[in-house]
Amino acid sequence: MTNESKSVQFATMTILHAGNARKLIADAYAELYDFNFDNARQKIKEAKEEALFAHREQSKIIKTESQGDTLEFSLLLTHAQDTLMSAVSEMYIAKNIIKLVERLYTEIHNEKP
Repeated sequence: MTNESKSVQFATMTILHAGNARKLIADAYAELYDFNFDNARQKIKEAKEEALFAHREQSKIIKTESQGDTLEFSLLLTHAQDTLMSAVSEMYIAKNIIKLVERLYTEIHNEKP
């Protein structure tokens, strides 16, 4: 496989799975809107799995380069890195928002949802 093919493959898989993670995070917010905390946490768990897959693809890029097989700069690789970073950041924020909303819900209703 050529370096260009490797680059496209790694980038495409990273974008695909990081994008899936971002979609699942949006689904978690939809569940949170209806105070479905367990469902929201499940969506975040699924998003984490997608992000981990994307991260493994990113690690393949790093491993390839560390073995001296350099990949040329690519806008596609840059987009892949950006998409993964966004997904990880959004997941961190979503986890905290779920905790916050659940705590407020519990305080307001004086009960566990």
